[in-house]
Amino acid sequence: MKRKNTMQQYMLNFESAELPTKEVNKVQEDVSLPPPPQGEREQPRILHYPGKLHFDWPEASNQHDRDTITVDRVGTVNGQVPHRFVILRGDTVRVNLTKDKQKDGEVVGISHARNEVSIRFPGARAGTDGIWFSLGYIYPSKQPIEEPPKGVPLSGVIERLNSKHGETLTEADRVPAQATPYLFADHKQTVEKLRDGSITVAEIQDGFTRLLESKDAFVADLVGRLKAPQLKALASRLGDWNAKSQRKEENAASIHRMLLHDFHLADSFSYVMGQDPEQVLRDAVFGQTKADIEAYFAKRNDAKEETEKAVSNPETLSEFHTFLRHLGEAELSDSQLRTFSELNASISRKRRAEKRQEQSVSQFESEELSDIAFTVKEGYHDKKECSLWIVQLPGRVERATFTELKNKAKMLGGWYSSFKKADAGFQFLDKERAERFTALLGSDVDRTDVLEQRKERRELTAAERLHELAKSTFDKAEETIEASENSLQNTVRRADMQAGIRGRAHADQALARSLHSIAEALSTGEAKFLDGIRFKVQIEELDSILYLAKYARIREVKKLENEGSYNHHKRQETESDKPYGEADVRFAKYPFPTLYKQHLLEAASIAKGVSGAKLAAARMEKRLRNHTEDYVTFEAEYEISQLTDFLSRLPARMTSDHMRDDLERFNRVRRANIFDVHELRAALYEYLPHKASVRGDSPIAIAERELIGKKLPGFFPTPKSTISDMLDHADIEAHHSVLEPNAGKGDIVEAIAERVPGVAIKAIEFNRTLSDVLGAKGIEVEFSDFLEHKASYDRIVMNPPFENGADIEHVQHAYSLLEPGGRMVAIMSEGPFFRSDKKAEAFRAWLDDNAGTSEQLPEDTFKGVDSFRHTGVRTRLVVIDR
Repeated sequence: MKRKNTMQQYMLNFESAELPTKEVNKVQEDVSLPPPPQGEREQPRILHYPGKLHFDWPEASNQHDRDTITVDRVGTVNGQVPHRFVILRGDTVRVNLTKDKQKDGEVVGISHARNEVSIRFPGARAGTDGIWFSLGYIYPSKQPIEEPPKGVPLSGVIERLNSKHGETLTEADRVPAQATPYLFADHKQTVEKLRDGSITVAEIQDGFTRLLESKDAFVADLVGRLKAPQLKALASRLGDWNAKSQRKEENAASIHRMLLHDFHLADSFSYVMGQDPEQVLRDAVFGQTKADIEAYFAKRNDAKEETEKAVSNPETLSEFHTFLRHLGEAELSDSQLRTFSELNASISRKRRAEKRQEQSVSQFESEELSDIAFTVKEGYHDKKECSLWIVQLPGRVERATFTELKNKAKMLGGWYSSFKKADAGFQFLDKERAERFTALLGSDVDRTDVLEQRKERRELTAAERLHELAKSTFDKAEETIEASENSLQNTVRRADMQAGIRGRAHADQALARSLHSIAEALSTGEAKFLDGIRFKVQIEELDSILYLAKYARIREVKKLENEGSYNHHKRQETESDKPYGEADVRFAKYPFPTLYKQHLLEAASIAKGVSGAKLAAARMEKRLRNHTEDYVTFEAEYEISQLTDFLSRLPARMTSDHMRDDLERFNRVRRANIFDVHELRAALYEYLPHKASVRGDSPIAIAERELIGKKLPGFFPTPKSTISDMLDHADIEAHHSVLEPNAGKGDIVEAIAERVPGVAIKAIEFNRTLSDVLGAKGIEVEFSDFLEHKASYDRIVMNPPFENGADIEHVQHAYSLLEPGGRMVAIMSEGPFFRSDKKAEAFRAWLDDNAGTSEQLPEDTFKGVDSFRHTGVRTRLVVIDR
């Protein structure tokens, strides 16, 4: 058993008049009933580990044998020190029969499998067996109380002699004055000398003696000088896990007791029942030599180097615990926190797997099988078309025996079949496993390979299911997006509604891509912490946790940097578009159910009148009775079970959706094989590379949507079907120079570039409001008045504005820019072709003179689904060659 001296682990600041008030959180594991009352001695052999947490103690099983078992008690009630005591066969111990009744007896039996001892009480007949008790009920037997010493104190004798013969005594006869009490402040020099190795054997012995004899003064000094929170913090740092619940005097006494161990330089000390612990410690201290001091100093330097390494670059779980004790979790970098979380998650998952599935199959227990000989024959599986190895019995067996055989065959990957009478028996696809099954007649056998294959099959099946789920999700979202894009969106409200529909569909597509990625990792065995993912809602839950974690990080930045509201909201806007990262995972919280206390109380009050729910309601009220916060978080396993039972007994109308939703969020994560915050962080770290980003609408679609509802005179984009007809008439070839003088949002330019790749296109637009959408499409546009443009082109394709006869002016000016042999195709309103004003009549005459043609377009050309902006104006398609 090893014990590190407390001076190696705790750096007490003796210079400061005030002691730290922050208490160190310790992990406590209750493994037994409270310690026995004061006045009773410890178990026959008692081992202490000051300064160590319980999980750092040596493995107890190393001290176990046929006649020995140990009990760990980690509480410090009534001044007890956390310890391990050893029970030997034949020891006399005390048994707590009830709360107020104890009885002494002799240990006559020990069971390591059940953690029990058999006690035979006085008066039992010789040769009878004892009664089995759990180790938690066993305490040392009370020892005889020593008689008080006879005679009078030496100090009284000295006083009487001085009063009688004082005048004749000299200074040489004077009794030395009492030594100065050893107080907490005096420990400073001892600590310094222990640190630099300059302390001597004599100084250690003198300091120990003074501290031991000054207990009352030491305790009184601490109680009078320090406040209760300071004493709790100091006692906690020295290793007293119950310091928070103890009174000032108890914590002061605990500090005194801990400091006594500082003078003991060895790793451990022990004593047996009947010995005085302080005397044993004193003998150990006075038995130390200079060599012990040198060894202690060398070991302390080694420990210091280990601590420095752990603080600078932690790699193992032990080093991470050292780092956290010195600096805290907040000082871990993102990569270090990831390593720490993954180490913890790996250990907890391994323990859970070992507990859930035994790695071996135990030997047959049925006595009926002791005289049976198995026979193994080779067969053939017709459906799977492979060889079989069949283990057959010589005859029939009892049902209980057959059940045991069938269950253990299944544990080894086999099964029982009597489909073919000649091949009836326990069948295996592997001869080696059939032989292992027969070996159970004489010993246990390993089945690690069977469990690994089962895990691989489960993950492969899960991967196939996730791929199917992802495909159906993606296809459904694709259909939704296509239907939305083809729907009518000619108003702001309609456009926004369809944008929301597409946004949800794009999110579903991103989720589907994430599912595909995770499924692929499952099928290849790369998914370590995401191996429990089976459903889409579990991925959505991880996304929700990451979302909350990101904004928790942003709030933490606001607090640390003292950001104002403006800068904080600006940061939120900036961060909202960024993908999740490892910095966000640090702030992830495990989704324990957190419910409003008043809602629970109201539900419990109603449940009292519901048949079958009264007891659950009473338990819930008891749970809430002393809870002072507005919200109640259920974290412990028994609390979760209590909440689940309570809600399950209530009709849905009696509880809010929030209650059941909170519990369901917790269950979703649990079903994904994520059981604590370390496993959650490890899963999130692993999930980040798989998480697909939401692509959303294209920048072009977004820019076009911004145009809906804006007042843009003459802006009526040409429907795609009409553009196709225009290009058919235009007959554009690759060597032509092409002009689109009224580019609008670029639909005609895009269509020309798509039909005749590489053709030179000049685009002009007067309204700069359209620059965003044209820029998103990558179209180079000259923003100017087309009527002032001077150049010549082979082809001009246009849809000019119709207001106030503007289409006449644009068409005539465009014609003037045509090269000889060129062609212009334009959309015009019906007005110039039937109005009787001079301008319209002149245009018709001009069109006839230039051999132009016009074709009346359908009435609903600009009112169809593919029309960006609707208008009821009748239109014509005009073609003029030059």
